[in-house]
Amino acid sequence: MRFTKYLLLSLILFLSSHLESQEILDVSLIDGKKIKVRLSLPQTDVDSFAYLVLFIHGTGPNTYLNKRGTGENSFNYYDLYADRFNDQGIAFATYNRRGVTINDVPPMYHQIDSATYATYTSQSEVADIESIIDQIKKIKKFRNTKVILLGWSEGTIIASMVADKMKSDVHMLLLCGYAHESMYDIMKWQLSGASTMININKYFDKNGNGVIERDEYESDDKNTTFYRDRFFNNATFDLLDNNTDAQIDKFDFEKNQVALFNVILEKIEQNDHDWIWNNYYKVTPQWFKSHFKLEANKKRLLRLNLPIYIFHGKDDANTPVDGVYDLIERCREYDKTNIKAFIFDDHDHDLNYGTWIRNNELSKGLKKLFETVNELKD
Repeated sequence: MRFTKYLLLSLILFLSSHLESQEILDVSLIDGKKIKVRLSLPQTDVDSFAYLVLFIHGTGPNTYLNKRGTGENSFNYYDLYADRFNDQGIAFATYNRRGVTINDVPPMYHQIDSATYATYTSQSEVADIESIIDQIKKIKKFRNTKVILLGWSEGTIIASMVADKMKSDVHMLLLCGYAHESMYDIMKWQLSGASTMININKYFDKNGNGVIERDEYESDDKNTTFYRDRFFNNATFDLLDNNTDAQIDKFDFEKNQVALFNVILEKIEQNDHDWIWNNYYKVTPQWFKSHFKLEANKKRLLRLNLPIYIFHGKDDANTPVDGVYDLIERCREYDKTNIKAFIFDDHDHDLNYGTWIRNNELSKGLKKLFETVNELKD
C-alpha cells in the first residue's frame, strides 16, 4: 500500500523536536534478528507510565524517525506524534522495521539490508510487534502500562492482528487510513481508475459531481493550468477521454491500470523481486503472498471487543472511505458499540499531515486523533 508522496518538499519548514526525553532499545526478534525501538517519554517524576502509544508503520522501509527531506528542509515524521502524546503525559514508541536502519543520506535517510528486509511479511511484522511489546513490558516503569496501538495503512491490518493474538496486552486500537478489505482487493481498487480520480478531482472537479468535464479541464484558471501541466503534461481533453463519453472518469484510466495490476500479479507469481522493487514498490513477492492469505479487517474487527477508533479522510486515495462506511453498517448489524469512526472531508491518507509541515497547523483529523486519546485516559 503506497505512502502518500510529499510533493511539496520545497515548502517544508524545519521542525526542531522538543521531545522531553528518549530511550533507544535493542529488541531481539523471535528469529534472532534485532531492531531498534525509540521510546519518547514525557517529563514526569512518576515511577510508571499509565499509557504507551506504539505506532505501527504503513508499507515499506520505515525507521523510528522516518526522517524525510533534505538539509534544513528535513523533518522527522514521528516527532509530531511523540511531542503531542508526551504533552498529554503519554509515552510513545516507534521502531525500525526489520532490515532497515537509519543513515544520513537524504531524502529517505534509511539503509536496507536486503536479506533481512526480505523476511518482512505480514506474519513476521505481527511477531515483531509482539516482541516489542513483550520487551517494553519487562521494563519496570511499563509493567502496568496500557498499550495503545496506532496503526496506519498496512499498520491497521497488523495492529488488529496483534490485538487478536494479544488480547490481554492491547488496551485500544487507533486505526488511521483504515484498510477494510484484503490487500489484494485494495490493490485492485487502487489500480481501477477510482484512486486516480480521487487524486485529480480535487484540482479539476469544480462542480463536485465526481467527474471532470471539458470546461473544467480546459479552464484558463491559474491553478487548473498548473495542475493540467503537472499531472497530464498539457494533454488534450480528447486524448484523456479514452471512451469518448465527454467526461474524464475512472473508466478512462481503467484499461491501462488494470493491465498494470495483472502484470504485478504475474511478477508476484514469478517471484520477480527486482521488477516489483524497481517498478512498483519496495516490497517483496513474499510480502504480497503473505498478505493475500490474510483475513480482511472487515471480518477480524467484528470479533474484537477492545475500544477501536478509526480516523479516515474522504479523499484517501490509498484505502477507500467506502470501507469505513461498510464497517459502520456491519457494526450496526452486529450491535458492535466498541468501534467508532470519524470521517473527515478534504482529508487524504495521512489525514493532511502536510498541513502541519507547510503551515505548522494541525488538520481537523489529527486534532481529533490527539483529542480522542486524551479524552479516553482514565
